[in-house]
Amino acid sequence: MWIGYVLAAICLYFAFRGISFRDFGETLSHARPIWILLALPVYLIGYVLRSERWAILIQPVHPIAARDLFWLMIIGFFANNVLPLRMGELVRAHICGTKFKISRTASLGTILLERLCDTLSFLTTFLVVAMLYPFPRFVEKGALLLGGACLGVIAALILIKNHESPFLQILDQVGLPASWKEKIRHATTHFIHSVSGITRPRYVAEAIGLSLVIWTLEGTFLFMMAHAFAVKLQYSQAFFLLFVLGLSVTIPQAPGYVGTMELFGVTALSLLGIPKEQGLPVILAIHGMQFTLIAVLGAIGLWREGLSFHNLVATT
Repeated sequence: MWIGYVLAAICLYFAFRGISFRDFGETLSHARPIWILLALPVYLIGYVLRSERWAILIQPVHPIAARDLFWLMIIGFFANNVLPLRMGELVRAHICGTKFKISRTASLGTILLERLCDTLSFLTTFLVVAMLYPFPRFVEKGALLLGGACLGVIAALILIKNHESPFLQILDQVGLPASWKEKIRHATTHFIHSVSGITRPRYVAEAIGLSLVIWTLEGTFLFMMAHAFAVKLQYSQAFFLLFVLGLSVTIPQAPGYVGTMELFGVTALSLLGIPKEQGLPVILAIHGMQFTLIAVLGAIGLWREGLSFHNLVATT
C-alpha cells in the first residue's frame, strides 16, 4: 500500500516541476464555469449507463433493475477513491450480494465482466485514435500488454466455463478436507454461472455497445473541461488524453488516483503541444470534479443503503 503513496508523491513532484505559477493562475483566470456546468451531466450520464450495463451483466445471476444497482455501483467507486488497492470492487460485490442475497463470488464475476467490457472499449479507442495521432512507444507497449491480458482473461473464462465438470471431478479426487472442497465447489459454480454470458453474442454485444457509448461520453467530458479553461483541445485529441489517463489507473497508486492522473494527464497534453501551465489546471479540474462528484454521490448512496464509512472498511 505504501508504494502507492510514494508513487503519488513522485508523480505530483514531476507534474508540478518547472511550472510557472503565474501562467498557471492566468489559465485559471480564463475559466468558463458554463462549460463545467455542461460537462457535469455528461459525466453523470456515463454512470447511469454503467448501472444499465451492470444490470445486463448480472442478469444471468439474478435479474436486478439498473436503478437498484446505481447506488451500489457508486458506493464501489467511492470506496475506490478512499481505500487502497481498488478495494471498491470487493466492497460493491459484498454489498450487492448482501442486499440481493446472491453469492458475492457471482457478484464479483459480473464486475470482472464489466472491467473486460471497459478494457475492450478502451482498446478500441486506442486503435481509432492511433490512426490520427502517434502514441509514444511506452504507451503502445502498455496497450499491447493490456490487450494481451484482456484476451488471456477472456480465453480463461471460456475455458473454465466449458470445463466445469472435469474441474469438479478433479476437485473430488484431491486430498483436501471436505469443508474446503465444498467452499471451492460453491465459489466455482457461482463464478462460472456469473460469467456464463460471455459466450452469448447478444449479451456481449449489448454490454460492449453500452461500454463504447460510456467511453465516448468520457472523451466528450474531457473535451468540454478543456474548453472550460480555453485550452484548444480538438475533439479527437480528447480521446488521446482519455487513453493516457486510462493507463494511469492501471498501475499501483494511492487512493483516488492522486499524482498518477496529474502526471499522465499533463504528459499527454504536452505531447499534443499544450504547455504544462495550461494543461495542469485542466487535469486538476477534471480530477477534482470526478472526485467530488463521486464523494457526494457516494455519501448519498451510503445514507440510502444505511451504511457508513466504517462499514466500507469492515468489508475489505
